[in-house]
Amino acid sequence: MPLDLPLTAHFTRTNAWRAGLLAVAVGLGGVVYGLGVLYQKRQDHYRHQAERELQAINRLQVQSVTAWREKRFTDAMALSDDQLFAQATAQWMRQPSSTRQELLYERLRLLQERANYTAAYLVDTQGQILLSPSPINAAQMPAAELQALHEAFDTAQAGVVEPRQDPFFAFPFFSLVAPLFDGAQPLGAVWLVSDVRTSLFPLLQTWPTPSETAESSIVSGQGDKVQFLSPLRHRAESEFNLNLPVAHPSDPAVQALAGARGIFYGRDYRGKDAMAMLSAVPSSPWVMVTKIDVEEVFAETRVREGLVLSLPVSLGLLFAGFVFAISQRRGRLREQALKVSLQRNMQWLEGAQKAAAIGYFAYEAGAETFTMSTMARTIFGLEGEGAMPLRQWVVLIHPECRKEVLAQHEQAMSLHRPLRVQYRICRASDQQIRWVQVWGEYEASTDPPVARMTGTVQDITERKHSEQELADYRAVLEQKVRLDPLTQVANRRALDEHVVAQWHRAMRSHAPLSLLMIDVDHFKLYNDHYGHVAGDHCLRNVAQALAKAVTRADELVARYGGEEFAVLLPDTEAPQALAMAEKIIAAVHGLAIAHATSGTGPCVTVSIGVACMYPVFGSAPESRPLHTARHEGPQEMQLAQALFEQADGALYRAKQNGRNQAVLYTVQETSGALA
Repeated sequence: MPLDLPLTAHFTRTNAWRAGLLAVAVGLGGVVYGLGVLYQKRQDHYRHQAERELQAINRLQVQSVTAWREKRFTDAMALSDDQLFAQATAQWMRQPSSTRQELLYERLRLLQERANYTAAYLVDTQGQILLSPSPINAAQMPAAELQALHEAFDTAQAGVVEPRQDPFFAFPFFSLVAPLFDGAQPLGAVWLVSDVRTSLFPLLQTWPTPSETAESSIVSGQGDKVQFLSPLRHRAESEFNLNLPVAHPSDPAVQALAGARGIFYGRDYRGKDAMAMLSAVPSSPWVMVTKIDVEEVFAETRVREGLVLSLPVSLGLLFAGFVFAISQRRGRLREQALKVSLQRNMQWLEGAQKAAAIGYFAYEAGAETFTMSTMARTIFGLEGEGAMPLRQWVVLIHPECRKEVLAQHEQAMSLHRPLRVQYRICRASDQQIRWVQVWGEYEASTDPPVARMTGTVQDITERKHSEQELADYRAVLEQKVRLDPLTQVANRRALDEHVVAQWHRAMRSHAPLSLLMIDVDHFKLYNDHYGHVAGDHCLRNVAQALAKAVTRADELVARYGGEEFAVLLPDTEAPQALAMAEKIIAAVHGLAIAHATSGTGPCVTVSIGVACMYPVFGSAPESRPLHTARHEGPQEMQLAQALFEQADGALYRAKQNGRNQAVLYTVQETSGALA
């Protein structure tokens, strides 16, 4: 019986040791599992963030492409609805004369230069080309455009021929056919041609953030294949030449034609796993495919998450070392070996903190003291070790953030809630301003009763700087969108926005609103004689002269298109607007830019049409009827269109009267525009 007692004690100790090891293994397994779940959640967070960014970029580009397409369709329908132009065409066809032909040439040329069309042709009902501002070898429209012409006559709507390549032109192009009617009788049509390389494709090549694999493309269906209409980043000359069979269901482009929309994961034309956003382009057979390689999306986040998660892994290893040491009770040699192991683990922990720029802290509410890790003290620029009083920590907070940060800390402690806050500090060692991110958790113990908060502090200064740089880049990009790149004055988009704002203001204050439409006289002849480089230099000089003549803050000078400019003059009566026009004519004449081929004078001159209105909501002033059913946008912009028409009519009269002069709009200007 006495021999059984030591044996029983031995088995008891052995079972306790095994139970301890099992408990440690279960604990480590739980930690690993928890870290895996946390890592997966963080990956899902970054994936959703990347999907939202991709979705936003896709929507912006779809809006740009839709606006491009609608602008051209609107131009064609406006041309079909222009009865004055149709009447002038009918008169020329019945009684040809050089004067009438020159008027038609001028209108086609303005379409090319002001509306940025590559070519504009007047054709008859059989597709024969009658007039063209630029030389052309063929006399007959291609077959696709001829079919669109017949459909346009049948439906009385503009005919569209989607982007394609044809021997008729040496570039891929998009066609619109605007039918003209003499009463109910088909008269002819205007064939508008856009070079998609310079007008459509650039809309897809802008990406707001640096990326090696991101790209957007427009695709459409061609029988049992998917055709790429726009160039691809990773394959040269892919537009209209790359066709994917629908038998590749994993490709985003194929899925897009199959009806898929939204975020999609698949393998692209290069065989790379890609995240894609698929959207239909409204009122078109096109689908926008915006994609980026999955590997690029998650490459940086995996490294960063690995560094962040290394901290709890190190803490778990440290805890396992302590449990193992207590369970073994090995003696002094074992204890010394354990100390060496602990020191090594602490070095790993410090290294992980330095790599991630993360330190940890503990705040005792009763004692009002902070205990910080070495990395946390480095972030705050503190020297030495030991507890730091609350008042010392308060001094380190940037004065502009101090009140809000103290309130958030007090709220988290009083409500026993987690703390998530970002703020600036003045580092104690060098007074440098840094950004930190603090995550804290409230803890409370009953024996003894202690209220405390533990958490991490991370230096995020570089990230904040990157965010600010991105915000600045977006602001600069937004400004450039509203600036004409050649003349450095406002562009058409900025003018439209300013007109809407000033129209509202004029309606509220019952003030007049004046507009000057300015055209450089005989500018095509200037370009032909001196070359396009000199022509660009001339436009820049004229634009600067206009900008110097306009002095009030709410007045705007904008390039309307080609060699035509517009000046918006809020709160300005017609006599003052006419005086401003005369001032501008003198300023341009004062530039003394030689113009040997001008029929007006020896130097560059301008013609100006002046119009003035008192905006009233819900009614338009006397002018040509506004076809509001064909205009999209706020009602105020539709009414303001009459102001542009009046100024344009006055400009036409100034040209008829010999150019180099300003003409104030009267009711007769519109009726005589194309007589």
